[in-house]
Amino acid sequence: MKFHFSLISILVFMIFILVTPEILPQDTFSIVAVDTVTGEIGSAGASCVGPIGGVGAFILSDVIEGIGGIHTQASYLAQNQQNARARMLEGLSPQQIIDWLVANDAGGNPTIRQYGIVDLTRNGESAAYTGSNCTNYKNHVTGPGYAIQGVFCLDRISLIRCIQLS
Repeated sequence: MKFHFSLISILVFMIFILVTPEILPQDTFSIVAVDTVTGEIGSAGASCVGPIGGVGAFILSDVIEGIGGIHTQASYLAQNQQNARARMLEGLSPQQIIDWLVANDAGGNPTIRQYGIVDLTRNGESAAYTGSNCTNYKNHVTGPGYAIQGVFCLDRISLIRCIQLS
């Protein structure tokens, strides 16, 4: 079964989540997705963290045209993002990239990081990682063509709603 996500769908999804009253401002969540039919890659996120030093949310997306997307949140380090990009450009699978990041965390503590990765060249293969020391409630969900991540969530309802809408 092919998974179809358009960039418009992602944006509508995020707007719906942002105006849903059950999701309060403590939530930090994001989605990265690919559309295997059109080749589009998109990402969106919202955060309760920031601004810090004039910078808003530390949900960083790296969309690599024609290849895939990587989302990083929770104790962001630029070197980890750069390493993830380099591994994707080398052709590693989303799970191989995550395994590499966990084994080679630039700060020496992968338990405080969260990643979501989707690969267009692998027909929407996805993987995610949520470190055990990220702030509760924390979790992630993946499926063909998407990865959804959340930390600081009120409870698992926030992520379940994301799944139901995707």
